[in-house]
Formats: sequence, C-alpha cells, structure tokens
Amino acid sequence: MYQIKRLSECTLDQALEAWNKGFEGYFFDATMDVDRFAARLGQENISASLSIIAFDGETPIGLLLSGSKKIGNNHIAWNGGTGVAATHRKKGIGKLLVEKACEIYRAKGIHTSTLEAISKNDQAIALYDSKGYKIVDHVVHLSLETSVEFNDSLEFYPVITSAHDAQFLPIYRHDTPWQSQWWCMKDGLTLQLMGPDGETAAYAMFKRQYSPDGTLKAIVVTHCFINDEQKDPGKVLEALFFHLFPPTVASYQCTLAFFQTSNKNVYDYLIDKGFSTKVDQVWMKKPIAAGVDIG
Repeated sequence: MYQIKRLSECTLDQALEAWNKGFEGYFFDATMDVDRFAARLGQENISASLSIIAFDGETPIGLLLSGSKKIGNNHIAWNGGTGVAATHRKKGIGKLLVEKACEIYRAKGIHTSTLEAISKNDQAIALYDSKGYKIVDHVVHLSLETSVEFNDSLEFYPVITSAHDAQFLPIYRHDTPWQSQWWCMKDGLTLQLMGPDGETAAYAMFKRQYSPDGTLKAIVVTHCFINDEQKDPGKVLEALFFHLFPPTVASYQCTLAFFQTSNKNVYDYLIDKGFSTKVDQVWMKKPIAAGVDIG
C-alpha cells in the first residue's frame, strides 16, 4: 500500500533517497548528496508543505517537489522535479503524485501550475497531458563554448542592479518558466540597457560563475528580452550581449538557461551567433482555479 506524505513530515535523508532513486537512469546525472540537495531546496524556493514524497511501507520511492509565488493576482505553483524509483515505475505512482500535488495546490488557492519536462521524455509529457497540463512553449538551454565578438554601437548604456530589481522594469516579463524568474536568481544581477532617450531598450538577468582560483568560468543568463518598440533590434542586441558577455583575456562559457524559443528575435540572433542547444524542454501549464486562462 503506497502512502503520500508532505516533505514537511519527512526527514531530509528520506527526501534525498526519494530524489536519487526517482532520477536514477535520467537523461543526465541528477544524483545529489545531502548538502547539495538541501541547498537546491532553498535556491529554488521549494516549499516543504507543498512538496510530497511517496512511500512503499517505510521506503521512499518517489517525490514531487513544488514551490509557489503570488504574482499580482495570480498565485502560481511550479513543479521542481518529479521522480519515481526504477523499481516502482509503471505502477501508477507518478499519476498518484501529480493528482495529490494538484489537490494540494487547489487547497492552497493556487491559480496555475507550471512545469518543464525534457522534450524527449514522452512518457512524462503524456502523463502530465493526461492530468490537464498543456504545452505552451519550448524552453532551451543555449551555450557557446568559444568566445564571440559583439559590437557595441555606443548608443546605449548599461545599468547593473540586483536581480531583485528586474521585476520593477516596465518591460519585465512575469509569465516565464519559474527557474528563469528573479526570485530564483539569488546573488544574480540585472542588466538594463538604456536607450538614447532614456527608455529601457532591453534587459537581462545573469550570474557570473568563478573557478576556485577566481577565474571567470561562465556567465549564465536567464531572462533576456528586448523592448518591442525598438526599430533596430539587431543593434540593441549587439549592445546588450556586448555588456553581458564582455571580452576577456581568458575564455569562458556563455550560457542562456530556461530560454523560451518564442522569444524569436533574441533566439534567432543567438543561433546566428553560433549558440547551440544543449537541453530542450517543453513548458507546460495547467489551470487549477476555475476560469483561469493559462495563456
């Protein structure tokens, strides 16, 4: 007999066991130790009261992590990872976890639930689809291993503030995958590109990652949007990425994470610059509260 418990009712070791078992044989190695797992829960704003763990007797056999955030009048929840142990797959446990999670969301007053799934994970996508989730966009991780030159026209100037400040920009996009949002960018920065007339021409959120010796290892960008009113988007994007990925003596990895392919102007520009797709996901939504439009 399977039992579902809230993460708040379980030990950290039980949650870690459920995670490592649940993602065994996944598309990439998701194995974690207890310190890294605990850090992930905080970094991704996972809620112990919304997240659930499946047990077979006393043994953890799966989990579904969740977090939530109120954005304006819309209370959204996100799926921060669903996994079932290899020994218990194809026994309806994934379905049970998703049903229980949606039941908890409803009781919590959640309006919309969102998640990302690997595009090749047909089984997971079919499960979510059967439970009312629908694909609304594709999300990719783009990377460039070698340095590339961007041309700054000097018509625009950068203003760099904390990632927290991005939410107040007039062109900020609130309806994007949860891991790309400002609250998941702890210690991140916002680059606001100002135009000649003082308008916000474009913006992005990013993090710089350093090696133990202090060498710049990578720059990871999450949000990256251009003002739709810009007449020369190519020139704006050159200036934006010149400041995001500045030239340095040593090369570093340039990455765009959780990037929506529907952001077509920016996407096409990056592909032309030589960026390649490392991970391809679908972004799915499900209305929880009655009458909610998922876009």
